[in-house]
Amino acid sequence: MLRGKVRIAAILGRLISRSTLREAAFQGRLSPERAAEIAVAAAAEAGFPDTFGVASPIRTESGLFWDVCQLSRGSGWRVVVDDATGQPCAVGRWGLR
Repeated sequence: MLRGKVRIAAILGRLISRSTLREAAFQGRLSPERAAEIAVAAAAEAGFPDTFGVASPIRTESGLFWDVCQLSRGSGWRVVVDDATGQPCAVGRWGLR
């Protein structure tokens, strides 16, 4: 059930936030779905509720990272996943609550 939610969120994120040309420039080792799965596991391990997130690629001088945020209103969790290693770099909360 959770994997289905992760895939749906990743697909929605692609449709809403990126064009196909921009997405092609961010091809990495991980798919958006896999980055979201890693982030959900890291968020659960950090004690955040079991939920799903949307993965967006970020290219830096250090390489490609995935910024995965919970789909929420007002607050939630955010995890940054390193595309090269598949490891979460940062796990934290955002928002007002």
